[in-house]
Amino acid sequence: MFHLPKTTISGPPVSLGLFALLFWLVLISPSLCQNVTFTRGQKFQIILLGIPDISKMPLPPTDAPVWDIDLFDNPTATIQALKAAGKIVICYFSAGTAEDWRDDYRQFAAADLGKVLPEWPNEKWIRTGSQSIRSIMTKRIKLAADKGCDAIDPDNTDGYQNDNGLNLRNTDAIEYMRWMQKEAAKYGMKIGLKNSLDIVNDLAPIMDFAVNEQCAQLSECDAYAQFLALNKPVFHIEYPTPLNAQAANGVSCTGSGVDKGSTILKDMTLNGIAYYCDGSYVDTPTLGGTSPPRPSKSPKPPQPPRPSTSRPPVPSSSRPVSSLRPSTTLRPTPVPSRTSSAARPPTSTPGNGGGGGCKSKHWDQCGGNDWKGCTVCESPYTCKGVSPPYYYQCL
Repeated sequence: MFHLPKTTISGPPVSLGLFALLFWLVLISPSLCQNVTFTRGQKFQIILLGIPDISKMPLPPTDAPVWDIDLFDNPTATIQALKAAGKIVICYFSAGTAEDWRDDYRQFAAADLGKVLPEWPNEKWIRTGSQSIRSIMTKRIKLAADKGCDAIDPDNTDGYQNDNGLNLRNTDAIEYMRWMQKEAAKYGMKIGLKNSLDIVNDLAPIMDFAVNEQCAQLSECDAYAQFLALNKPVFHIEYPTPLNAQAANGVSCTGSGVDKGSTILKDMTLNGIAYYCDGSYVDTPTLGGTSPPRPSKSPKPPQPPRPSTSRPPVPSSSRPVSSLRPSTTLRPTPVPSRTSSAARPPTSTPGNGGGGGCKSKHWDQCGGNDWKGCTVCESPYTCKGVSPPYYYQCL
Protein backbone atom coordinates (compact mmCIF):
# COMPACT_ATOMS: atom_id res chain seq x y z
CA MET A 1 0.00 0.00 0.00
CA PHE A 2 1.31 3.46 -0.91
CA HIS A 3 1.06 6.03 1.91
CA LEU A 4 1.71 9.75 1.66
CA PRO A 5 3.93 11.01 4.53
CA LYS A 6 2.43 13.33 7.10
CA THR A 7 3.46 16.88 6.23
CA THR A 8 3.17 20.18 8.02
CA ILE A 9 2.50 22.99 5.55
CA SER A 10 3.04 26.67 6.31
CA GLY A 11 1.97 29.58 4.15
CA PRO A 12 -1.16 29.84 2.01
CA PRO A 13 -3.66 26.98 2.36
CA VAL A 14 -3.34 24.19 -0.18
CA SER A 15 -6.49 22.57 -1.48
CA LEU A 16 -7.16 18.85 -1.23
CA GLY A 17 -7.60 18.91 -4.98
CA LEU A 18 -3.95 19.86 -5.45
CA PHE A 19 -2.90 17.02 -3.15
CA ALA A 20 -5.03 14.62 -5.17
CA LEU A 21 -3.45 15.85 -8.41
CA LEU A 22 0.08 15.42 -7.02
CA PHE A 23 -0.80 11.96 -5.77
CA TRP A 24 -2.18 10.99 -9.18
CA LEU A 25 0.94 12.29 -10.96
CA VAL A 26 3.08 10.09 -8.73
CA LEU A 27 0.95 7.08 -9.56
CA ILE A 28 1.21 7.61 -13.31
CA SER A 29 4.92 8.45 -13.31
CA PRO A 30 6.40 7.02 -16.54
CA SER A 31 9.25 5.54 -14.50
CA LEU A 32 6.83 3.03 -12.97
CA CYS A 33 5.99 -0.35 -14.49
CA GLN A 34 4.02 -0.10 -17.73
CA ASN A 35 2.39 -3.55 -17.47
CA VAL A 36 2.27 -4.10 -21.23
CA THR A 37 2.06 -7.48 -22.88
CA PHE A 38 3.79 -8.59 -26.07
CA THR A 39 2.31 -11.57 -27.88
CA ARG A 40 3.07 -13.37 -31.10
CA GLY A 41 1.54 -11.85 -34.22
CA GLN A 42 0.97 -8.30 -32.94
CA LYS A 43 0.73 -5.79 -35.76
CA PHE A 44 3.17 -2.88 -35.57
CA GLN A 45 4.31 0.33 -37.19
CA ILE A 46 7.91 1.57 -37.15
CA ILE A 47 8.81 5.19 -37.92
CA LEU A 48 12.38 6.40 -37.52
CA LEU A 49 12.28 9.20 -40.11
CA GLY A 50 10.28 11.99 -38.53
CA ILE A 51 7.87 11.67 -35.63
CA PRO A 52 4.19 10.70 -35.65
CA ASP A 53 2.03 13.80 -36.05
CA ILE A 54 -0.21 13.49 -32.99
CA SER A 55 -2.26 16.51 -34.10
CA LYS A 56 -3.86 14.11 -36.58
CA MET A 57 -4.86 11.44 -34.08
CA PRO A 58 -6.10 8.77 -34.44
CA LEU A 59 -3.13 7.84 -36.56
CA PRO A 60 -3.15 5.01 -39.07
CA PRO A 61 -2.70 2.11 -38.76
CA THR A 62 -5.30 2.31 -36.01
CA ASP A 63 -5.29 -1.48 -35.64
CA ALA A 64 -1.56 -1.67 -34.85
CA PRO A 65 -1.12 -1.97 -31.08
CA VAL A 66 2.69 -1.62 -31.18
CA TRP A 67 4.66 1.42 -32.38
CA ASP A 68 8.47 1.57 -32.64
CA ILE A 69 9.79 5.16 -32.70
CA ASP A 70 13.06 7.02 -32.09
CA LEU A 71 13.87 7.68 -28.43
CA PHE A 72 15.67 10.97 -28.99
CA ASP A 73 13.55 12.51 -31.74
CA ASN A 74 10.17 11.96 -30.10
CA PRO A 75 9.12 14.24 -27.23
CA THR A 76 7.34 12.93 -24.18
CA ALA A 77 4.07 14.37 -25.49
CA THR A 78 4.19 12.13 -28.57
CA ILE A 79 4.88 9.01 -26.53
CA GLN A 80 2.15 9.82 -24.02
CA ALA A 81 -0.37 10.58 -26.79
CA LEU A 82 0.27 7.19 -28.39
CA LYS A 83 -0.06 5.47 -25.03
CA ALA A 84 -3.29 7.35 -24.32
CA ALA A 85 -4.58 5.90 -27.59
CA GLY A 86 -3.86 2.42 -26.26
CA LYS A 87 -0.57 1.86 -28.10
CA ILE A 88 2.47 0.03 -26.77
CA VAL A 89 5.44 2.31 -27.45
CA ILE A 90 8.88 0.87 -28.16
CA CYS A 91 11.70 3.42 -28.14
CA TYR A 92 14.59 2.90 -30.56
CA PHE A 93 18.19 3.88 -29.88
CA SER A 94 21.60 2.63 -30.93
CA ALA A 95 23.23 0.59 -28.18
CA GLY A 96 26.19 -0.59 -30.25
CA THR A 97 27.43 2.54 -32.01
CA ALA A 98 28.31 6.14 -31.22
CA GLU A 99 26.38 8.56 -33.44
CA ASP A 100 28.09 11.94 -33.67
CA TRP A 101 24.84 13.93 -33.81
CA ARG A 102 23.46 12.70 -30.48
CA ASP A 103 23.50 15.06 -27.51
CA ASP A 104 25.58 12.63 -25.45
CA TYR A 105 28.19 11.89 -28.12
CA ARG A 106 30.96 13.76 -26.27
CA GLN A 107 30.60 11.31 -23.41
CA PHE A 108 32.02 8.50 -25.56
CA ALA A 109 35.72 8.05 -24.79
CA ALA A 110 38.04 7.68 -27.78
CA ALA A 111 39.37 4.41 -26.33
CA ASP A 112 35.86 2.94 -26.55
CA LEU A 113 35.35 3.79 -30.23
CA GLY A 114 36.01 1.28 -33.00
CA LYS A 115 35.85 1.50 -36.75
CA VAL A 116 33.49 3.72 -38.72
CA LEU A 117 30.50 1.93 -40.19
CA PRO A 118 31.18 1.87 -43.96
CA GLU A 119 27.66 2.98 -44.87
CA TRP A 120 27.37 5.60 -42.10
CA PRO A 121 30.37 7.92 -41.74
CA ASN A 122 28.74 9.60 -38.74
CA GLU A 123 28.81 6.38 -36.71
CA LYS A 124 31.41 4.16 -35.02
CA TRP A 125 31.22 0.80 -33.28
CA ILE A 126 31.67 0.93 -29.49
CA ARG A 127 33.26 -1.27 -26.84
CA THR A 128 30.08 -2.56 -25.23
CA GLY A 129 31.83 -3.99 -22.17
CA SER A 130 33.29 -0.63 -21.13
CA GLN A 131 31.97 0.78 -17.87
CA SER A 132 31.91 4.21 -19.48
CA ILE A 133 29.70 2.87 -22.28
CA ARG A 134 27.45 1.17 -19.73
CA SER A 135 27.07 4.50 -17.93
CA ILE A 136 25.94 6.20 -21.14
CA MET A 137 23.47 3.42 -21.90
CA THR A 138 22.16 3.52 -18.33
CA LYS A 139 21.26 7.16 -18.91
CA ARG A 140 19.60 6.36 -22.23
CA ILE A 141 17.51 3.62 -20.67
CA LYS A 142 16.47 5.99 -17.89
CA LEU A 143 15.56 8.61 -20.52
CA ALA A 144 13.28 6.04 -22.14
CA ALA A 145 11.64 5.39 -18.79
CA ASP A 146 11.29 9.09 -18.03
CA LYS A 147 9.56 9.68 -21.36
CA GLY A 148 7.17 6.82 -20.67
CA CYS A 149 8.41 4.24 -23.18
CA ASP A 150 6.97 0.79 -22.62
CA ALA A 151 9.98 -0.98 -24.11
CA ILE A 152 13.34 -0.34 -25.74
CA ASP A 153 14.70 -1.42 -29.13
CA PRO A 154 18.51 -1.30 -28.75
CA ASP A 155 20.05 -1.42 -32.22
CA ASN A 156 23.50 -2.42 -33.47
CA THR A 157 24.16 -5.07 -30.85
CA ASP A 158 25.58 -7.33 -33.57
CA GLY A 159 28.90 -5.53 -33.94
CA TYR A 160 30.62 -8.91 -33.55
CA GLN A 161 29.32 -9.81 -37.02
CA ASN A 162 31.05 -6.78 -38.54
CA ASP A 163 34.53 -5.36 -38.99
CA ASN A 164 34.32 -3.39 -35.75
CA GLY A 165 37.98 -2.88 -34.83
CA LEU A 166 37.34 -3.85 -31.21
CA ASN A 167 37.50 -7.67 -31.44
CA LEU A 168 33.88 -7.93 -30.27
CA ARG A 169 32.57 -11.49 -29.93
CA ASN A 170 29.09 -12.96 -29.77
CA THR A 171 29.61 -13.75 -26.08
CA ASP A 172 30.10 -9.99 -25.52
CA ALA A 173 26.74 -9.32 -27.15
CA ILE A 174 24.98 -11.94 -25.03
CA GLU A 175 26.34 -10.46 -21.81
CA TYR A 176 25.53 -6.92 -22.98
CA MET A 177 21.92 -7.78 -23.77
CA ARG A 178 21.49 -9.51 -20.42
CA TRP A 179 22.77 -6.39 -18.71
CA MET A 180 20.42 -4.11 -20.65
CA GLN A 181 17.49 -6.39 -19.90
CA LYS A 182 18.15 -5.97 -16.17
CA GLU A 183 18.51 -2.20 -16.52
CA ALA A 184 15.22 -1.90 -18.43
CA ALA A 185 13.48 -4.12 -15.88
CA LYS A 186 14.38 -1.66 -13.12
CA TYR A 187 11.85 0.70 -14.71
CA GLY A 188 9.30 -1.93 -15.65
CA MET A 189 10.26 -1.70 -19.33
CA LYS A 190 10.48 -4.56 -21.81
CA ILE A 191 13.35 -5.12 -24.24
CA GLY A 192 13.82 -6.68 -27.67
CA LEU A 193 16.70 -8.29 -29.55
CA LYS A 194 17.59 -6.66 -32.88
CA ASN A 195 18.84 -9.01 -35.63
CA SER A 196 21.87 -10.85 -34.08
CA LEU A 197 20.67 -14.26 -35.29
CA ASP A 198 23.74 -16.04 -33.94
CA ILE A 199 22.56 -15.40 -30.37
CA VAL A 200 18.78 -15.61 -30.79
CA ASN A 201 18.42 -18.91 -28.94
CA ASP A 202 20.70 -17.80 -26.13
CA LEU A 203 18.57 -14.75 -25.39
CA ALA A 204 15.02 -15.79 -26.37
CA PRO A 205 14.08 -16.78 -22.78
CA ILE A 206 14.77 -13.29 -21.38
CA MET A 207 13.86 -11.06 -24.35
CA ASP A 208 10.27 -9.86 -24.71
CA PHE A 209 10.29 -9.57 -28.49
CA ALA A 210 12.61 -9.58 -31.48
CA VAL A 211 13.09 -7.05 -34.29
CA ASN A 212 14.46 -8.37 -37.55
CA GLU A 213 15.38 -6.85 -40.87
CA GLN A 214 15.24 -8.84 -44.09
CA CYS A 215 15.12 -12.39 -42.70
CA ALA A 216 12.77 -13.34 -45.55
CA GLN A 217 15.12 -12.00 -48.19
CA LEU A 218 18.04 -13.78 -46.52
CA SER A 219 16.08 -17.02 -45.83
CA GLU A 220 16.68 -16.71 -42.08
CA CYS A 221 13.21 -16.33 -40.53
CA ASP A 222 13.16 -19.93 -39.29
CA ALA A 223 15.83 -18.90 -36.77
CA TYR A 224 13.07 -17.31 -34.68
CA ALA A 225 11.24 -20.56 -33.97
CA GLN A 226 12.05 -20.38 -30.25
CA PHE A 227 10.79 -16.80 -29.92
CA LEU A 228 7.53 -17.76 -31.59
CA ALA A 229 7.18 -20.96 -29.55
CA LEU A 230 7.38 -18.77 -26.43
CA ASN A 231 4.51 -16.64 -27.82
CA LYS A 232 6.84 -13.69 -28.30
CA PRO A 233 6.43 -11.43 -31.33
CA VAL A 234 9.02 -11.13 -34.08
CA PHE A 235 8.63 -7.65 -35.54
CA HIS A 236 9.85 -8.34 -39.04
CA ILE A 237 10.80 -5.59 -41.52
CA GLU A 238 11.38 -6.16 -45.22
CA TYR A 239 12.48 -3.60 -47.81
CA PRO A 240 11.03 -4.88 -51.12
CA THR A 241 11.72 -3.07 -54.38
CA PRO A 242 9.41 -1.74 -55.59
CA LEU A 243 7.43 -1.09 -52.43
CA ASN A 244 3.78 -1.64 -53.33
CA ALA A 245 0.81 -3.88 -52.57
CA GLN A 246 2.07 -6.55 -54.97
CA ALA A 247 5.17 -7.00 -52.79
CA ALA A 248 2.93 -8.85 -50.34
CA ASN A 249 2.75 -11.68 -52.88
CA GLY A 250 6.53 -12.09 -52.90
CA VAL A 251 9.10 -13.66 -50.61
CA SER A 252 8.70 -10.84 -48.05
CA CYS A 253 5.40 -12.37 -46.98
CA THR A 254 5.60 -15.92 -48.31
CA GLY A 255 9.12 -16.96 -47.30
CA SER A 256 9.77 -19.79 -44.88
CA GLY A 257 9.07 -18.84 -41.26
CA VAL A 258 7.38 -15.55 -42.12
CA ASP A 259 3.78 -16.58 -41.49
CA LYS A 260 3.90 -16.51 -37.67
CA GLY A 261 5.82 -13.24 -37.42
CA SER A 262 4.61 -9.64 -37.51
CA THR A 263 5.68 -8.51 -40.96
CA ILE A 264 5.77 -4.95 -42.28
CA LEU A 265 7.00 -3.79 -45.68
CA LYS A 266 8.83 -0.47 -45.58
CA ASP A 267 10.90 1.91 -47.63
CA MET A 268 14.50 2.06 -46.40
CA THR A 269 13.89 5.54 -45.04
CA LEU A 270 11.52 4.04 -42.44
CA ASN A 271 9.09 6.90 -42.91
CA GLY A 272 5.33 6.71 -42.34
CA ILE A 273 4.60 4.55 -45.40
CA ALA A 274 3.94 0.87 -44.77
CA TYR A 275 2.39 -2.13 -46.51
CA TYR A 276 1.30 -5.33 -44.79
CA CYS A 277 1.02 -8.91 -45.95
CA ASP A 278 -2.76 -8.65 -46.20
CA GLY A 279 -2.21 -6.03 -48.91
CA SER A 280 -3.22 -3.07 -46.73
CA TYR A 281 -1.42 0.25 -46.94
CA VAL A 282 -0.92 3.23 -44.61
CA ASP A 283 0.89 6.54 -44.78
CA THR A 284 1.13 7.70 -41.19
CA PRO A 285 1.35 11.51 -41.02
CA THR A 286 4.72 12.61 -39.66
CA LEU A 287 6.62 15.73 -38.73
CA GLY A 288 10.27 16.23 -39.67
CA GLY A 289 12.80 14.55 -37.39
CA THR A 290 16.16 15.77 -36.10
CA SER A 291 18.58 13.03 -37.15
CA PRO A 292 21.45 13.94 -39.50
CA PRO A 293 22.06 12.60 -43.00
CA ARG A 294 22.41 8.84 -43.25
CA PRO A 295 22.70 7.25 -46.69
CA SER A 296 20.54 4.25 -47.44
CA LYS A 297 22.13 0.84 -47.69
CA SER A 298 21.22 -1.50 -50.52
CA PRO A 299 19.77 -4.83 -49.38
CA LYS A 300 22.15 -7.76 -49.51
CA PRO A 301 21.50 -10.58 -51.98
CA PRO A 302 19.90 -13.74 -50.56
CA GLN A 303 22.30 -15.91 -48.57
CA PRO A 304 21.99 -19.36 -47.01
CA PRO A 305 21.03 -19.42 -43.32
CA ARG A 306 23.90 -19.11 -40.89
CA PRO A 307 24.69 -21.84 -38.34
CA SER A 308 22.85 -21.79 -35.02
CA THR A 309 24.24 -20.30 -31.81
CA SER A 310 25.89 -23.59 -30.88
CA ARG A 311 29.04 -22.66 -32.75
CA PRO A 312 31.90 -21.18 -30.68
CA PRO A 313 32.38 -17.41 -30.71
CA VAL A 314 34.71 -16.11 -33.39
CA PRO A 315 36.31 -12.70 -33.88
CA SER A 316 34.35 -10.55 -36.31
CA SER A 317 37.46 -10.15 -38.45
CA SER A 318 37.16 -13.80 -39.50
CA ARG A 319 34.39 -12.86 -41.92
CA PRO A 320 35.08 -10.97 -45.12
CA VAL A 321 33.44 -7.57 -45.13
CA SER A 322 31.58 -8.38 -48.34
CA SER A 323 29.53 -11.05 -46.57
CA LEU A 324 28.29 -8.86 -43.74
CA ARG A 325 24.55 -8.58 -43.25
CA PRO A 326 22.62 -5.36 -42.61
CA SER A 327 23.43 -4.43 -39.03
CA THR A 328 21.61 -1.23 -38.35
CA THR A 329 18.21 0.18 -39.03
CA LEU A 330 18.38 2.26 -42.19
CA ARG A 331 17.80 5.97 -41.66
CA PRO A 332 18.59 8.90 -43.98
CA THR A 333 17.98 12.62 -43.55
CA PRO A 334 14.55 13.70 -42.29
CA VAL A 335 12.16 15.06 -44.87
CA PRO A 336 9.13 17.31 -44.47
CA SER A 337 5.97 15.65 -43.24
CA ARG A 338 3.56 14.26 -45.78
CA THR A 339 -0.19 14.08 -45.61
CA SER A 340 -0.83 12.68 -49.06
CA SER A 341 0.19 9.24 -50.23
CA ALA A 342 -0.18 9.99 -53.93
CA ALA A 343 3.01 9.48 -55.88
CA ARG A 344 3.77 12.79 -57.56
CA PRO A 345 6.85 13.98 -59.44
CA PRO A 346 9.20 16.22 -57.43
CA THR A 347 8.01 19.80 -57.14
CA SER A 348 11.55 20.81 -58.06
CA THR A 349 13.19 18.39 -60.45
CA PRO A 350 16.65 17.49 -59.07
CA GLY A 351 19.52 18.96 -61.01
CA ASN A 352 17.48 21.38 -63.13
CA GLY A 353 19.04 24.49 -61.65
CA GLY A 354 15.96 25.47 -59.62
CA GLY A 355 15.87 26.71 -56.06
CA GLY A 356 17.01 30.24 -56.87
CA GLY A 357 20.47 29.25 -58.09
CA CYS A 358 21.61 27.91 -54.71
CA LYS A 359 23.49 24.63 -54.23
CA SER A 360 22.95 21.94 -51.60
CA LYS A 361 25.88 20.54 -49.62
CA HIS A 362 26.87 16.88 -49.28
CA TRP A 363 24.02 14.87 -47.65
CA ASP A 364 21.52 17.76 -47.96
CA GLN A 365 18.08 17.29 -49.50
CA CYS A 366 17.92 18.43 -53.12
CA GLY A 367 14.47 17.41 -54.36
CA GLY A 368 11.21 15.62 -53.66
CA ASN A 369 7.51 16.22 -53.26
CA ASP A 370 6.80 19.80 -52.13
CA TRP A 371 10.54 20.57 -52.03
CA LYS A 372 11.17 24.31 -52.52
CA GLY A 373 14.90 24.45 -51.77
CA CYS A 374 18.10 23.98 -53.74
CA THR A 375 18.01 21.32 -56.44
CA VAL A 376 21.67 21.41 -57.51
CA CYS A 377 24.48 19.87 -55.44
CA GLU A 378 27.90 21.27 -54.77
CA SER A 379 30.66 19.57 -56.77
CA PRO A 380 31.51 16.68 -56.84
CA TYR A 381 28.13 15.50 -55.50
CA THR A 382 25.00 14.75 -57.51
CA CYS A 383 21.34 14.74 -56.58
CA LYS A 384 20.15 11.15 -56.29
CA GLY A 385 16.79 9.64 -55.45
CA VAL A 386 16.89 8.00 -52.02
CA SER A 387 13.14 7.43 -51.98
CA PRO A 388 11.79 8.86 -55.25
CA PRO A 389 9.57 10.70 -55.81
CA TYR A 390 9.44 11.74 -52.15
CA TYR A 391 13.07 12.47 -51.37
CA TYR A 392 16.36 13.21 -53.15
CA GLN A 393 19.75 13.73 -51.52
CA CYS A 394 23.22 15.04 -52.47
CA LEU A 395 25.44 11.95 -52.57
